[in-house]
Amino acid sequence: MPIYEFSCEVCGHFFESLIKAGEDFPACPQCGSKQVLKVPSIFSFRDASSARAAREKAILKRARDYLIDGKYKDAQRFLEKAKEFLPTDRIKRLSDALSERKPTPGYFVSKPEVVITKKKGS
Repeated sequence: MPIYEFSCEVCGHFFESLIKAGEDFPACPQCGSKQVLKVPSIFSFRDASSARAAREKAILKRARDYLIDGKYKDAQRFLEKAKEFLPTDRIKRLSDALSERKPTPGYFVSKPEVVITKKKGS
């Protein structure tokens, strides 16, 4: 049974209702009037490829957020798991690129428990 949208001519209320092909239009739930018009509604269709593309976009956005925050290992771990559930080419390429990535030279890794001091004059 399809969902139809209706508009009441008396009070102007818009509502939806499930009706079969041969049934009369339902009464307005707000005022009870039978003077209702069927309003054309927008048809929506979503296939598997659009759902897959939306899921891939969400995965890549989350990986991008990890990379922006500098969490390369978290991004790599997330993409490895995502590859198992949604093995698309873009996710595989990004995951492979992160696994081959070497640390950027010139950056220091700080360890708060280790403090290196240098004596003056030496």
